[in-house]
Amino acid sequence: MNFRQLEAFRHVILTGTTKEAASRMFVSQPAVSRLINALEEEVGFTLFNRLKGRLQPTAAGLRFYEAVEQNFLGLERLDQTAAGIRRREPRELKIACTPALSATLLPAAIKAYSVRYPMFMINVDTVIVPDLLERIQQMRVDLAITLAFPPITGIEVETLLEAENYCAMPISHPLASKDVITPEDIVGMPLLRALPTGPLTWEEEEQILQKAGLEPKYVIAYHTSHTGYAMIAQGLCIGLMEPFAAQHWRNEVTLRPFRPRLKLTYALAYPSPQIPTKPIYDFREAIKEAFKNWTFPLDHKIGNCK
Repeated sequence: MNFRQLEAFRHVILTGTTKEAASRMFVSQPAVSRLINALEEEVGFTLFNRLKGRLQPTAAGLRFYEAVEQNFLGLERLDQTAAGIRRREPRELKIACTPALSATLLPAAIKAYSVRYPMFMINVDTVIVPDLLERIQQMRVDLAITLAFPPITGIEVETLLEAENYCAMPISHPLASKDVITPEDIVGMPLLRALPTGPLTWEEEEQILQKAGLEPKYVIAYHTSHTGYAMIAQGLCIGLMEPFAAQHWRNEVTLRPFRPRLKLTYALAYPSPQIPTKPIYDFREAIKEAFKNWTFPLDHKIGNCK
């Protein structure tokens, strides 16, 4: 395979015809056809079905296009970086972060970091865990702040903090009068259920309830904490939630410790191998300091319960 073949393939996918692809590449239409035929010989499978003068991508062709597009996006990023250097734009630090942390802990870290690096552009990519892992493996970010996950090739992980899930409920909920919530307290109550996100399956919650001989009454499933807290704030359900995003719902939602504990581990993740420049190293330290200084602003009972 060569670059020109891949370029022709990409343009045909995007435009649907060899004529338009040829126009974009400033070559003749037969030249594009020859490039596509040569690429099909190289890869060993059919990329397009020929239907009445148009090329329709095969299933294999579409699958191959996903990989091709990722490589072209990489080239476009190189072009953007080169253009930024020519224009003397601020240097960029690329961060991936889960939604709950990006709206709570990350801004504090960036504020402290910006005092030392005022000329850096901070690019924050807020994504759920599977997309975050993909960005690390493809080296599209310098580092990520996330819930910890099982070992994955090409990713280094550094533990930041161990926390726990709390039982979140509307402020007026009957369980708000209790200091500690147990599985027996939530029998028959409408519950939130966290959807699996890549390597995070959240099976421990169900195992605890099943061990207590209880059948949970799940009524809403969610991906991000802010969605879960919004449902709780409307009185639709209660749920076992991470505590960081709760600060944005303090007027509608309160938290109580849940026993037995459901532990959460937060971590820094970055590509392996990575040459940690001083700006990247210093941002890691800013994140660690933000976690170290974090306090729960919701209910004094959270901190007092052992």
